[in-house]
Amino acid sequence: MRRVLALLLILLTSPAWALTPEEAAYIAARDRAAAALEHKWDNAAHDKAIATLATMLRRIVGPPPKGFAGPGDMVRDSLCCGVGSDKLDAIAFGDAVVTTESLARHWLGEKPKQPVNLEAKVNEGEDLYLGVTGDAAVTVYAALPIERPAGTVQAVAHLALASQSGAFSPPREIGVMVRKGGRLLLYLDKAAAAPELPACEEPLAAALEKAKAVRAVGKADESFALENDASDAYVRCWSQRVRETPAYPALVQQAQRLANSLVAD
Repeated sequence: MRRVLALLLILLTSPAWALTPEEAAYIAARDRAAAALEHKWDNAAHDKAIATLATMLRRIVGPPPKGFAGPGDMVRDSLCCGVGSDKLDAIAFGDAVVTTESLARHWLGEKPKQPVNLEAKVNEGEDLYLGVTGDAAVTVYAALPIERPAGTVQAVAHLALASQSGAFSPPREIGVMVRKGGRLLLYLDKAAAAPELPACEEPLAAALEKAKAVRAVGKADESFALENDASDAYVRCWSQRVRETPAYPALVQQAQRLANSLVAD
C-alpha cells in the first residue's frame, strides 16, 4: 500500500515535462558511457555503447513515421566526444529524425522548476536543427506558413541554411518540425526550388567589400564585426522579403508535404 501511495505521489508531483523512468534510464546509461569514453577513448567500447543505447532509444521513440523504413540509427555524434558531438537524443529513420518531447527538453537544457518552452524552441528552430546536422550550423532565414496536420499540436517550417562558413549565401534547406502524441519529428531537406533575392544580395556584397577593405589595413577585429553585422542584416532582409522570391510558393508547398509526411496515418 505504501508503495502505491509513493508512486501516486511521484505522479502527482512530477512536472508534465519530466522524463519517464525509461527515458531517465537511457540518459543515465548515455552519461555513463560518455564519461567512460571521455576518460579513455576506445572504438570498440564506443560502438558497443551506441548499439546498446540505440536499442533503448528505439523503444522510447517508437516506430518510424509511415513511409520511412528501417530500424533507425542514433543521430550521428549524439554520444561522444569533441567538437560536433552531443547531438540530439533521437533516432534517424532515413532523413526523418524522431525523439520525444521530454528528451528534447532535456537536451535543450531543462532544469527543475525552469522547464524549457519547447513550443518556442520549435518556433525558433536553430538549436534543434543543430542537434541533427553534424558540425554545420543552421541559420533560420524565415518561417514558412504551413497548416498543422490533423492530430498534431504544433507544426513549424523554416527556410534555412546549413553551413560551416556562416550565413552569407541564399538559404538552401527547408526544415520542418512537428509535435504529435508526445513525439517531436524533424526533417531537414534540400529546397526543391532555389530561392533568390537580389534585393538582399547587393547590400551584403557592399558590406563584405567594406569588411575586406578594413581587414586589408590590419583591422581584423573590426572586419570580423562588420562581417557579423552584414550576415545579420542579410538574414533580416530574407526574413522581411522572403515572399518576393519567385520560388516562395513552391517552398511553402514542399514544407507542407514534408510536414504531412511525418505524421501520415
